[in-house]
Amino acid sequence: MNQVRASITQDQAQVSADQANLRTQALQSYETGASDSGLGGVFGATGEQAAVTSEYTQLAANGVTSAIDALQAAEAKLNTEEAQLQASDAQAQAALSQAAAARNAASATAASEQGTLHSLNSQIAGLVAQQNARASRMTFGNLAPSGGGGAAVQAAESQIGVPYQWGAEDPGHGFDCSGLTQWSWRQAGVSIPRTADAQMQAVPQVPLSAMEPGDLVFWGSGGYAQHVAIYVGNGDVVDAPSSGQDVQIQPIWPNGLMGAGRP
Repeated sequence: MNQVRASITQDQAQVSADQANLRTQALQSYETGASDSGLGGVFGATGEQAAVTSEYTQLAANGVTSAIDALQAAEAKLNTEEAQLQASDAQAQAALSQAAAARNAASATAASEQGTLHSLNSQIAGLVAQQNARASRMTFGNLAPSGGGGAAVQAAESQIGVPYQWGAEDPGHGFDCSGLTQWSWRQAGVSIPRTADAQMQAVPQVPLSAMEPGDLVFWGSGGYAQHVAIYVGNGDVVDAPSSGQDVQIQPIWPNGLMGAGRP
């Protein structure tokens, strides 16, 4: 394509040169024709004068014709090369469009695969949580007290795998953190407030080192509880973590840990 562009530049220069040559030839033809009238002084006979005039006129005409032919040939070549360049540009643009379409298709495929992977990971996490819950019930069943704490733990574990839903308290469908703790303790016959901070304020506090299954564990900052879960023993809690996750058993984490309470 660069060679075509360079050739076009050369041909444009040639056309300009041929146009200048044509003007020169036309001017010379005009001057030659105009001066032919002075030949009468050299040739006395009118016939001789006419012959010489005709010869000079023919020579001038031939020069103009040659210049016109050269100009037309250069212009034709230039037009051909410009058409080739336009065709090459169109092909290049088509190739770019095809490449962009392929890139977009690849991006869409990658996004779809990522979505599938995320879905599979969520399913696997749910299955792992259910297996952990069964193992926890077997391991910690003898730790749960016979009172309300044990019943609250069993109620909470029955909702493992249910998705987190802010503001929800709907068994089998959705819970947020404090909705799960309130509902679980209600199954044990104990009524506690709805929000995490209200629950922390309402229940007696217990040392973290003295927690029993069924106790509430609180997280937050500035003296305000923002998250709550139910302790099941061995450093683990049943928790409705956050949006996009399911009710699950997980270890107590230290960041933001405020304390524990017993309804």
